[in-house]
This record gives sequence, C-alpha cells and structure tokens, in this order.
Amino acid sequence: MVKRRNSPPKPPPPSGNKPAYAPTVQAAARAVTTRVQEMHTAISDKTFHAVQAVPGLSVPAGLVQRAHDAIAGGVYSAVRGGATAVMRLAAEAERLLHDAGRAPEGHELTLRSALNAAAGDAFAHAASPLAVEMALYAQGQVLDDAAPPEAWAAVGSRIALFIHGLACDERSWQLFAEAWPDAGEQESTPHYGLLLEREFSIAPLYLRYNTGLAIADNATFLAAHLDRLVLRAPQVREIVLVGHSMGGLVARLAFDQAPQAAWLERVRCLVCLGSPLRGAPLEKLGHFVSAALGVSDVTRPLQTIADSRSQGVKDLRRGLAERARPGPPLRLVAGSLTRQTNVAGQAVRRVLGDGLVTTRSALDAREAGDVERAEVPGLGHMALLNHPRVYALLRQWLGDARSG
Repeated sequence: MVKRRNSPPKPPPPSGNKPAYAPTVQAAARAVTTRVQEMHTAISDKTFHAVQAVPGLSVPAGLVQRAHDAIAGGVYSAVRGGATAVMRLAAEAERLLHDAGRAPEGHELTLRSALNAAAGDAFAHAASPLAVEMALYAQGQVLDDAAPPEAWAAVGSRIALFIHGLACDERSWQLFAEAWPDAGEQESTPHYGLLLEREFSIAPLYLRYNTGLAIADNATFLAAHLDRLVLRAPQVREIVLVGHSMGGLVARLAFDQAPQAAWLERVRCLVCLGSPLRGAPLEKLGHFVSAALGVSDVTRPLQTIADSRSQGVKDLRRGLAERARPGPPLRLVAGSLTRQTNVAGQAVRRVLGDGLVTTRSALDAREAGDVERAEVPGLGHMALLNHPRVYALLRQWLGDARSG
C-alpha cells in the first residue's frame, strides 16, 4: 500500500541565490563517512573481542583497541571536517555564481530528476532548491498562477496529459526517436504528443514532478493541478491521461484523492504504460536486501544507506495494493523483453516482464470495468515512452474521437 500522509509536503520556496549542490554533496559525504566508520568499528570490535578472549591477551588487546579507536575516530573526524571546509567554499562559490532566474535545462535537468528520484522527499522536507516542484507544461512553458490568461486560453478543448516515471522529466517522451521509420528526415522528433495533436487535435500537456515524494502526495498535487486546469481553461472538455511507470500510479491514485472534483467527468481514459500496479520486482528485491543487511552489526550501516532511498521508490514495492474507489476507463500496456510465445518466453514475461515491471503487474487482472489490456512484445520498459507500436494502440483507443 502506498504511504499516505495527513498533508503532503509543501513545495520548496523560491531559492534565490541559495546554494543547492554543494550542501547536498556535503551531506552525502558526511553520511557515507559515518557509515564507513560504523562498519569499521563493528569489524574491529569483533576482532578485538575475539583476541581478548585468548588467555593472557585481554589486557594488551584492550590497550591496543583503545589506541585504535582513538586514532580511527580522529581520522574520520578529520575527513568529515575537511569535506565540510571544502564544501563551504564550494557553496559560497555556487551562491555567487548562481543565477536565480535561470531554470535548469539539459544535463542539469536530467541530473536533478535523478537526484529527486533518490532523495526528493528529503529535498522537499529541507526546502532544498534542488526539490522539483510539480508543474504543467504546454509547448515548453509553465502553466501556473503566473501564466498569462492567453496561455490558458491557448489550451485546446481536448488534451492529453503525459506523466513521466521515476527519475525522468517531461523531455523523456521524446527519447528513442530512432524507433520511428525515417525519423531523421522529419522536421520534428516523432513522439506521442506531436502525433496526437496532428491526427486528432488532442493538444499535449506535460507534467513535471518530484518522483521521490510519496506517490499519494504526488497524486494529491496532480489532482490540485487538474482542478486549476479546468478552472483556468474551462474550454477543456476532454482529458486523456497517459502515465509511464510511476506516472500511471500517480494518475490512478489521483482519482481516490479527489472524488468530487470537476475534472473527473472530463477524463476520457487513463493509459498506463508499464505501470507497476501490483508492485515493482526490483524494489521488492531492494526491500528484501535491506532487511537482510540488518541482521549483522557489520552490515547494518549498509542497511541505513539502503533505507535512505526516497519514499517514492519505496512505494513502488507494492504499487497500488489498495484502492477505495473505482477508477476511470483504463488502457493498460505491458512491454516484454522477448517476442517468443513458448515456455521460455512465458517465463521471461512472468519473471522479468519489460525488465523492470512484470507483465502481471502492468496488466493487473484485479482492475474491472472499462479496461482494455495490450502487451507489446520485444519492448523494454523505457522503450514504451516513444515507439510506433505503442502509438498504434493510442490511435486505436483514441481514434474514434477524431471528430471531437
């Protein structure tokens, strides 16, 4: 079951020229140094205790241990102190060079998306400038309270909202263009949003969000953004939600967070591409490994490191184990690493699925009502973001609304 809170964390305030990267690196360095020291201490304690059990060696071994502990403690303190001093200088340099008005883009945006996947909940709790704030994007521009009325008026009457997965951002939907025939000869990189707009006049909007937050928190934020969307753009009469991986879970749970919202009646369907509705095997394995690391004093520091992964990642272990209300019309898509239909192929689908999500989890047989399921053999998890065979399914499901 996804973790729920009484109230979700507030988005971080404007960062001004507050340093971001240096404090983060400093905190990580101190945490790693402390964990290494704890492992060192656990191993040395076991060694000295064994030696002290030997007759005649108890007293000298105790003296050596005290000297060892004093020297080791001094070394680790020096390492932490040196790292703190260096990072303070780096933080001051970052503060002086930082342009508060510049939005992250390119490789920096990719880095921030990855960092938020790993520790986005901690960033939000600390009001770090690195915390990604949820926002809607139309043609690369933010649709928020500061957006001019003409920006909201430009939103079409029929929209598709694309919701990315863990460690990604809105640009992820344009990856893997090489999968399209003659992609290099086209003026624009082929992707679902572009093609839906061309063929069906369904305008694409994109969501950017902090994937390290609890899925329930992101669902609450998404419901609030959809409320604002239909308020500021009342011309919107049809909404298609397309979620990849975690994005499908966020969208699915948003229906539980806003049972009486005005936007619900406008949602035509939710398309989940490789969403771990029954949980993600990799996070289940991570939970098991973390628990196993806690059985020994020597490995317990590693458990501390493992348990520091974000709540968003932890929520993937069980997916949407419990849902209180019926959902929207669902279109579930699962990828698989093999095209084979023999026994070996079936085993791959059952165990590996698309590499990150099993077919059983993505197609979730528990979902009833208006549900259609499709498997796309030979496509891995990330390939579902932009591929002609997946778009063919979107065309099939949305094509009957061509005339609007």
